[in-house]
Amino acid sequence: MNLLLVSVDSLRWDAVGRTHPQLLTTPNFDRMTVDFVFTDRCLSVSTATRPVHQSVFSGLYPFEHGITGQHRRQRRRGIPRLMDELAQAGYRVGAFSEAASILGGVDIGTTVSDVSANAPDGLAMLRTWLHPRDDHQALFVHYWSTHAPYGAADARALGETAEWVRGGHIDLVKERYRQAVEDCFEFKIAPLLEHLDMSRWTIVLFGDHGERWTDEELYHGQTLHHDVLRVPLFLHVPYQRVRPGEICSLIDLAPTLRDTLQLPLFETFGRNILGAESETSPYLAQIEPTPHGLPDDEILSPATAAGQSSTETLWSVFDAAQKATIREPGGVWQWTTPFDPTAVPLESSPRFDATDVRRQLVDGSKYCRSGLEDGIDADVLGARLRDLGYLS
Repeated sequence: MNLLLVSVDSLRWDAVGRTHPQLLTTPNFDRMTVDFVFTDRCLSVSTATRPVHQSVFSGLYPFEHGITGQHRRQRRRGIPRLMDELAQAGYRVGAFSEAASILGGVDIGTTVSDVSANAPDGLAMLRTWLHPRDDHQALFVHYWSTHAPYGAADARALGETAEWVRGGHIDLVKERYRQAVEDCFEFKIAPLLEHLDMSRWTIVLFGDHGERWTDEELYHGQTLHHDVLRVPLFLHVPYQRVRPGEICSLIDLAPTLRDTLQLPLFETFGRNILGAESETSPYLAQIEPTPHGLPDDEILSPATAAGQSSTETLWSVFDAAQKATIREPGGVWQWTTPFDPTAVPLESSPRFDATDVRRQLVDGSKYCRSGLEDGIDADVLGARLRDLGYLS
């Protein structure tokens, strides 16, 4: 059995043909994935690229693996690394990204190499890597072209695209975004899938987070709002019918893939979504927004990474019916429904104690007791984030 894991950066839950065929024209992708199981009832573990990807490959929440915000540079010691374990199990592993630098400091278990964002060139690179007759391949591909600025002239997330949002030109931003998603699906992902024998590949395609386009949150990574936390998830497991249930989380991918590929199990709060449906405990998400305006040496210092900063952290605890969100320090839990685009306040009584659930998760993780690694160099990470428009 082979594995293809595809991350489409900034892919909103509603930016796929399965949910909005009238808005997106992706006939080739739709044809290739017609038998894939799809859910738009998946929530991420965070709303920034680096924390989410470390969670996907470790099966741990951000508070467990240590990268709690896009600016955080240090992981905890001893966290699981999916690609490394696959390599030890005899798989030939490969990882490629259209923006490999933004994944700096994220340890997935193998080196992430650059792949061209030009569709023909990138596809040729990936096809060259693939071995048609090999049944022990694990390939990760991270597509960045769907991330802000969606083709804006200055190529910065906090540049021209942000000015369009501030100026009220949301329709222009959404049109650029829609075109970027269509191009990625039709000219990059669909041709890659056409190259594969589906009977020999487990395939997972997910968005790491969404986009919001408001003055409060010009693209993502500042809140845990519905628009940035809810993501689409496509699953294909040969000869199995996936049952994602009423709700799932990206924290579930690692245990699901471990079970499918017969890797050793490990301690995680995620669940195998291929298994029989059962009552599940509430999930968790968090984000420590990048504190714009602070000097880089304060944002990226080891002391800050160890939790000694004054920056805020947002937490959400949710099940299929209710979602509680708090901004700390000093906040109180706000209750909404997890799948409501308007995120109106919840009128019914809470189904669970959000503080207690979060405490049980944090106290119940053995990884929180591990020390932090040295991490990526702060100057290097700062330059990468600034170049890509995360830091102004």
